[in-house]
Amino acid sequence: MSEFLQKSSLFLTAFSADLARTTVAALRESALSEWRSNADRFYDYDDREADGEASIDLLKPPVRRVFENDVRRKPNGIEGAPVAETMTPDEVEQCFADGIDPWACTDIEVSPLWEIQPRPVAVLTIILMCAMIKDEQALGQVFRAGGITLMLCSSGQMRSQLENAAPEVLAHWQENQPYPTGQKAACHIYTNGSDIVASEQKRSIPKFRQAIDKSLMRHAPVLAVSSAKSQLSAEQESLVYQSFRCPGISAKAIIETLRFTHSNTGQLAEDELLKRLPDSDALRRLEPIQFAAALEETTTLRVADRISQIVAVQNRRARITLSDVEGLSDAMPPLKRMLKDLIAWREGRADWSDVTRSALFYGPPGTGKTMLANAFAGSAGIPLVTTSYSDCQRHGHQGDMLAALATAFERAAQQAPAVLFIDEIDSFSDRSSGRLNDGYLRGVVNGLLEQINCAAEVEGLILLAATNHLDIVDLAVLRSGRFDLKLEIPLPDRSGLEAILGRKLGSANNPALNLSVIAERLIGEPGATAEALVRDALGRARTDHVPLAQRHLEAATDQIAPPLDTALLFRVAIHEAGHILAALLSPLPTPLGVWVTARGGRVEPAPLATMTSRLAKAKLRMCLAGREAERLVLGEVSNGAGVGPASDLAQATGLAAQMELNWSFGESGLVWQDVSQLDFRKLPGKTQQRIEGHLQEAETAVRALLSENIDILKNIATELVQKKELTRIDLLNLSKNLSFNAPIDDNGMPSEFLIASS
Repeated sequence: MSEFLQKSSLFLTAFSADLARTTVAALRESALSEWRSNADRFYDYDDREADGEASIDLLKPPVRRVFENDVRRKPNGIEGAPVAETMTPDEVEQCFADGIDPWACTDIEVSPLWEIQPRPVAVLTIILMCAMIKDEQALGQVFRAGGITLMLCSSGQMRSQLENAAPEVLAHWQENQPYPTGQKAACHIYTNGSDIVASEQKRSIPKFRQAIDKSLMRHAPVLAVSSAKSQLSAEQESLVYQSFRCPGISAKAIIETLRFTHSNTGQLAEDELLKRLPDSDALRRLEPIQFAAALEETTTLRVADRISQIVAVQNRRARITLSDVEGLSDAMPPLKRMLKDLIAWREGRADWSDVTRSALFYGPPGTGKTMLANAFAGSAGIPLVTTSYSDCQRHGHQGDMLAALATAFERAAQQAPAVLFIDEIDSFSDRSSGRLNDGYLRGVVNGLLEQINCAAEVEGLILLAATNHLDIVDLAVLRSGRFDLKLEIPLPDRSGLEAILGRKLGSANNPALNLSVIAERLIGEPGATAEALVRDALGRARTDHVPLAQRHLEAATDQIAPPLDTALLFRVAIHEAGHILAALLSPLPTPLGVWVTARGGRVEPAPLATMTSRLAKAKLRMCLAGREAERLVLGEVSNGAGVGPASDLAQATGLAAQMELNWSFGESGLVWQDVSQLDFRKLPGKTQQRIEGHLQEAETAVRALLSENIDILKNIATELVQKKELTRIDLLNLSKNLSFNAPIDDNGMPSEFLIASS
């Protein structure tokens, strides 16, 4: 058994380890023979004869030096015992401090580097190729005509290296077959680096398949190197004899490369190298060109130090983690569980099929959905690849758009473990909406579904997506199996806003700043607004040439969230208190929270799993309760209930129409009609009257309910004016008091509510 097999987990068997050793030695001998030939030609070439031929003058010195120093070396690279065996531990440590590896050389004064050898990155590529071949049978299959050996390699640059090295490697392998076939293997590489344009990718895949077909028809065995099995045609997939996955660049792969390129003893200071090399995830993110630069260093330890330096530069951009995220406490537990699942898989403690690997974030704009994707990738220490509907669409028409989408998915798969984040997934909207462009959307959504299905097969690929409008995302995208988690990302509460302000201020934060006051004024705003406020305040401080002060924060807040005057604030509080009271004195679930903000008020209702006639009527009363609360307490209503398609009156009208025309809760019969496509003015008169009747009945009922509880209504409004927000816990406590004060019927409903509803 090869000595370095015992030290390395890179090779599957002794066969693959010995195959790597003999292949590198053969290519080293080939390089040596070529240099010998060149040296014989130029060794005695006189400088005067080369007058005017600068290229030969430049070539001559290294040829002579190389010839003299390297021509006597053995192809296996072993020159003797390491000098470290004759050194004391202190002397070895001093060598380490000087960047010298005494285990890799027979004399620390003589470099173990060969001038005559394949390029070090080619040696790395050869080692990775050999590591995939576990035995003689697998090697023989490579040269078996009538089928395909498939090597899966995620890195486009590494596929290019395989393309360069494969002809010589295959030639050596075939020469050493016990029963040579006489038929040379054809090697086809599908290379599509991350910078390839989508339209070029569409052309390159057919060319790849055509080249394989041509070789198969000529009875040649085929070695195909690609990023995914799907790059083959269906017919070609059926002809795959064996499939390998390139093990990727790791610390062990680098050590085995250095054993060939930077050692003339066959040994290395492996423990010291492992201390200096970055972790496997950081190494996996590097490309061959970066390793090629590092392998130019003259000692093994300096190579490791150079690789660490490259990784440090690449990671210099600050990365946020889940611990940096503030104001989204409900989303944190499931994301941290998903992170633990990923870690368990990477450590071999869980199968990929058993871990949570996808999540869909939904909620209002600016709540931090994109930041969560960045934070998850940062916590996991893996790359983040982002795409969106608009990013794909800019590449061109449907075909180019789908190719761009496929490129993003493949780029993420190449870097796995990685996070692929799809923003604006609501733009891949419902294919059954009845719009004129549904045919186009169907093709686009089908392409998205295909990519999501493919992503599920890539181990280590975490799929995250975000939408501001969950209700318009195509149902096939949302179905179980596509996204494991669906996480609502709500607006942050006051404590969350204060934490966001503090994190964004960083070193500019100090105890003299009252962030609580600023956060209170920002209630109802997304976290993005808080971050924008901090940028504005810091800019004002720079303009004044002074450290950040409270007045800078206050001035910035005035621009973003101007304070409400006292009368308007009280009206908004009364309006929202009406909604809350109507919800608490009904069979509806307790709302998630209520806010009085600089832009008005808002109640976050709890989701309903189903809808019944009783719940629909209660929800309709809740929609109209804010308007009626204003009338009862202030003597008149404002326009606040009817501003825009998301207003109280708009929601109530839509709900009443659904009760009558969608759910058959009224008297219009069982025929279903699409409320979203209806023009109310064109409905039959009787249908209009029935919808109006639902609204009038709800208004009358909720007016009676609020009148019976007018003192409680005013108390809720007063608390809202003071606190600006009431959490679900606050509302649950309030509900208990209401339940104690209000008579309850047999169905668990306040009796005065039933009387008013009849």
